[in-house]
Amino acid sequence: MLASRDDQIQELLDAENLDDVALRLNLRDIRRINALLGWTAFTARSVVQAARVLGRSSFTLLDVCSGSADIPLAIARLARRRGLRPDITATDYSAQIVAIARSQVSGYPEIRIEQYDALALPYAPGSFDIALCTLAMHHFSPDMAVEVLRNMGQVARHVMVFDALRDPLAYYGVQILTHIIPMHPMTRHDAPASVRRAYRAAEAKKLAERAGLSTIHAHVDFPFRLVLTADGPSPADFAARV
Repeated sequence: MLASRDDQIQELLDAENLDDVALRLNLRDIRRINALLGWTAFTARSVVQAARVLGRSSFTLLDVCSGSADIPLAIARLARRRGLRPDITATDYSAQIVAIARSQVSGYPEIRIEQYDALALPYAPGSFDIALCTLAMHHFSPDMAVEVLRNMGQVARHVMVFDALRDPLAYYGVQILTHIIPMHPMTRHDAPASVRRAYRAAEAKKLAERAGLSTIHAHVDFPFRLVLTADGPSPADFAARV
């Protein structure tokens, strides 16, 4: 079943109109899963480490498909503790999700929430130091994922993607986790569906290559986390494409 990506199964989160209570509970569950498995902390550490490489006390970050903004919040908190000044723009295509995210980031002026589709980012080339996508790439078909990666590479110098991994142990593990811990039925459906839709490291690397990114690295980190990092095209390469 998991030898190839399942592009037929649909996640309930991708529906155009969602019951607001169900959506809020689902996003709460996603935050809990990210925290319990250490993915939130791992992502925040990875981003702050990448920001430190820039050699400045401040950095700009674009987080696409941000959901309820738990990852930008974790990054902002860690950056504050490390003496860094982040300027974070978090985007999502859903007006419902954007409204929830805005309510989550009160008290963090370094985070802006904006409603934009990752397939149609409005930002100028090179607007950000880092473009981030967490737990969302599997929502996109291969062609759409290439477009998302290409857009991220155009607006930022560095691209970072963290996602679920298509793996049998991850599939059965997430089913057990979402039943041991009380979670919404939407989460119990979408969590294993995410694993079935997810990419493996070699597949993600090929997507990044198709997107024209450079210095591509793709690997698996514990537990069952796909990590893809890359650089955007050089200014000369980007100018040639335009």
